[in-house]
Amino acid sequence: MKKTANAGASGKGFYAALSLSVAMVGAACWYAYTGTGKQMPETAESSIRAEYTAPLMTSAGGPQTQTTAQTTTVTTTARPQTTAASPEAEEAAALLHKTTTEKTTTVTAETAAPVEKPVMPVAGDVIEPFSSGELVKSKTTGIWQTHNGIDIAAAPGTEVCTVMDGTVVEVDRDALWGICVTMLHDDGTLTKYCGLNEGLKAEPGQVLPRGTVIGAVGDTNEAESSVQPHLHFEVRQNDRYVDPAGYLGISTQTETTTAE
Repeated sequence: MKKTANAGASGKGFYAALSLSVAMVGAACWYAYTGTGKQMPETAESSIRAEYTAPLMTSAGGPQTQTTAQTTTVTTTARPQTTAASPEAEEAAALLHKTTTEKTTTVTAETAAPVEKPVMPVAGDVIEPFSSGELVKSKTTGIWQTHNGIDIAAAPGTEVCTVMDGTVVEVDRDALWGICVTMLHDDGTLTKYCGLNEGLKAEPGQVLPRGTVIGAVGDTNEAESSVQPHLHFEVRQNDRYVDPAGYLGISTQTETTTAE
């Protein structure tokens, strides 16, 4: 009787120990699932799932052959699509281009420095024009000769000024043309002022701006002493005499008497 009781107690202890062991194993599995399992990165888990598949059972009860999923990546390059412009868009683009061009031209014209033009060396009318290489009869000497400049009427003492910026290259007293001043300008043009009075305000080597007074009209021009008081003015370009009236931008109506 005593042995039977001991045996029952011993059986109960075995089942209690077994239950405890099962509980501990379950707890360990739960911990592993909730702790270690959840720490696995989702990307790694997805990669594993994508590369490996579990064996599938066939209808005969055997496993199917395991296959590995392969992924092929196709890289495509996006090409810009060209769309033909509508007539309205082309017209708008042309109008914009025209407007921009006009604005650029206007700005360039406004910012460009104005070109300086020669000024009159003395105020007065042209009484003897340029003969353009033709022979004319001198009113003073009666000799047929060329008239290489223009005569501008002006009273003695009238101020004479430079027609353009330049440098005084010569001041002399000619036996026929009297006191003369010759100037060289930036473009190579030479201008000569003849028949000046004493007391010049110009010396060789001086750089004078346009409109600077260099002297006054005098009576030293013996070659044209029969002509009313005037300034004899000449212009040379490339070693050739040119019409001073054209250089100054004025016109002359006086007729030239030519040799017969």
